[in-house]
Amino acid sequence: MDGPPAQSLGVEPPDPLVMNQPPRPKNASILNPRVIRKILVSAFIILAGTMFIYVTEMTDGVVTARDTTMTFTTFVFFDLFNACSCRSATKSVNEIGFFSNIPLNYAIGASFLGQLGVIYLPFLQSVFQTEPLSLFDLAKLLVLGSSVLFVNEIIKNKDNILSRIWPKKKYQSIGTQRFSITTFESDSSISIV
Repeated sequence: MDGPPAQSLGVEPPDPLVMNQPPRPKNASILNPRVIRKILVSAFIILAGTMFIYVTEMTDGVVTARDTTMTFTTFVFFDLFNACSCRSATKSVNEIGFFSNIPLNYAIGASFLGQLGVIYLPFLQSVFQTEPLSLFDLAKLLVLGSSVLFVNEIIKNKDNILSRIWPKKKYQSIGTQRFSITTFESDSSISIV
């Protein structure tokens, strides 16, 4: 179910400020530590959340249609929210706009409706061995699946969040592949954390 959303990320409108950035060195790796960290964080959240649902649903030690439906739906919801998170490496979904990538919106909507079809349409239930879920189950899985988006949004916006916690201090994160420095600047002093 994540194929169409992943393909739709290819038509994400470019960041208008990208040409203001200096060029990367020609030997710079595409998979830099920041990208790898984001991949690992997202993978951990998706794996932990999916396994949590699987383990909590399989209380009797027997895999049932409900167990597989809950687990499969959890994984699909994680993928849909992760697609939203992957729209920009540095900008929040709020900054780039929820509806600025129309093909992605259609792909996510179609994938969501496809998942509902797999859960609720009898001929698809027999093919995928699923069973209907309650609204409470769907809400629980949507909240859990959205956690990958919220965690990544917090990581992207950590400077803004810390500025709100310490409003009288200027907060800035400086990082390279080898080290990271966080500074707090007040009226006359700079502290390095």
